[in-house]
This record gives sequence, C-alpha cells and structure tokens, in this order.
Amino acid sequence: MTAHHSWRRNPLLLLPFLAAPVWLSLAAPYGTAAADEVSLWVEPGMAVADSPLSGRREIPLDVQEIILGKGASGINGIVVTSRRLLGFSSRTLSWTEFERELHEKLLDKRILPAFSVVRTDRRLYSFRGADGTWLEEPLNVRETVQRTLANDYGAVFITNERLIGFASLLGDFSSKTLGVHERVTRTDNVNGLISITTNARTFIFGSRLSGWDEFE
Repeated sequence: MTAHHSWRRNPLLLLPFLAAPVWLSLAAPYGTAAADEVSLWVEPGMAVADSPLSGRREIPLDVQEIILGKGASGINGIVVTSRRLLGFSSRTLSWTEFERELHEKLLDKRILPAFSVVRTDRRLYSFRGADGTWLEEPLNVRETVQRTLANDYGAVFITNERLIGFASLLGDFSSKTLGVHERVTRTDNVNGLISITTNARTFIFGSRLSGWDEFE
C-alpha cells in the first residue's frame, strides 16, 4: 500500500483515520480489563495467583528454581523463573507454563492489562491474557533489540534488523524486515497505535488485526 509522501513526513496525520477502528475493535473484548483482576505472589515452593472468579490458584516451583521477576496487571500476571515462564489468566482461571532455555539472560519484561511480554538475549516471549497462551519469537544470531514501545494493546520491538510487533488481538508475533541502509528516524505511540518512521517508509502497528500497515 502506497500513500502520498506527506504521510511519511508526518505519520501523525494518519492516526485520526486509523485510531477509530482500533478503539471500536478493542473496546469490546478488553473494556473491563482496566481494573486489576489478578493478584500474584510467591510463597515457599509455589507461585500463587488470586482472582475474583478463580480464587486462590497455585503452581509448584522446583527446589532449585529461582524467581527472576514477577508482576500482574489487568487480566494477567506472570512469573519468570530460572527455567520457566509462568502465566496466569483471569479469563481461563488457570496457570500456563512455558519452558525456556536455561542460559537465556532475562533483559526486560512488560506487564500490560491484556498481555505481557518478556525479552531475553535470545528470544521474545508474549503471554496473551485472553486465552492464557505463551508465544515466542526467536532473535537472529546477530539481532539485538534497540528499543521497545508498548501500550495497552500491543508492543513493538525495534531491532537492528526488523520491527517485531505483538498485539493482544493478534495470533502471533508479526515482523517487518528493514533494509540494509534503512534507519529509524522517528517513533510515535498515540491512541493505541505505534508508528515507526524510517528514512524510506512509515510503519503503523495496531491499526488492523493483520498487524502492520506500511506507507511509502
């Protein structure tokens, strides 16, 4: 899809037109997710989550399993351990676990009302609060994340090779490859839309269920 060059010079001009369908599509499934529904904490030998509908739900921890990070927001909460990713959803009323590589280094985690993302030196992980599903996106050998943009509806990871997006309504991660000489010149995070402008194109993430819109 190609638009007039004025869109690339000022991607904010696109936002009033694209934001409306975003709010309409997201308001219904996650309109009640603003209030925190999950409380999460760690006790000896277990992680514990509590929600109004599920009550107390526990998941056992191994003797040598180390807690690296945890938190809860909206409809989901996560615990990152030395060998697993644990996620609790107030929609499924249960814990979901995902094995990760032992030698991965935890670098960042973001816990938003409808989903959570975890970044290591080797992979990106996401936990979708609506159905309690963990997803992963491997990073290439020389790929490094340079910046993360996130809002209540999605997250975009800017690497030295790609733009990688994840949205709570999207089935999986979705990426756009950057050209060899393409560099990011501007980013905006407004009204549930994340826009990335490079010296060649403008990308909008979050405006459609397919993930990305691209304008030259």
